[in-house]
Amino acid sequence: MAKTYVIKRIDSKDIDSNIWEVIEPAHVDIFSWDENGYRPKTEAKVFYTESAIHIKFKSYEDKIEAVYTNMNDPVYMDSCVEFFINPMPDKDNRYLNFETNCIGVLNLGIGSDRYDRVKVDECYFPMFEIKSSVKKESIDEYTGDFWTLEYKIPLEFINKFYGQMKFKPGIRMKGNFYKCGDETENPHYGTWNRVIAKEADFHRPECFGDLLLG
Repeated sequence: MAKTYVIKRIDSKDIDSNIWEVIEPAHVDIFSWDENGYRPKTEAKVFYTESAIHIKFKSYEDKIEAVYTNMNDPVYMDSCVEFFINPMPDKDNRYLNFETNCIGVLNLGIGSDRYDRVKVDECYFPMFEIKSSVKKESIDEYTGDFWTLEYKIPLEFINKFYGQMKFKPGIRMKGNFYKCGDETENPHYGTWNRVIAKEADFHRPECFGDLLLG
């Protein structure tokens, strides 16, 4: 059964440094393919304004890894959090896969499944305003207890790929939140909404949950 996460509306003028304290988390706590007992506590928080969707991840890890440093690298191999979203599931079966490692390097594509994907041009990436609590230069100094990653998805970006859309209460999107690290010391695969597959596979849009604009 699909979970539902209600995305709260916030007026742009009300956004401040404390905004995330009033946003309910989606817990990435299902580890269907656990082989080593490593299940880092991870949560995602989302809100929206009239012009953008805002996302923040928080992951509790004692040790993190980031080998990949170029945009659209395979960052899922590193300590990584991911947000897959289909903003208009009733009209378009394509979804966006925002995959971001702990130093803020993004891998982003669009398509209907794992195989039918096109890389999104890096010229769009600055508009996401990615912010990580960990910097590439200081990752070796990381001592925990957690790291955070934050970005936004502007409505103008969504409209370029899906046509005209308005953010308003009642709109139901589809998506999932993930935590992974394919080639880290402790490989792990966590999901918010359960994925039914024999092997780890996040590209399962049929297993997306509901993202409801409140």
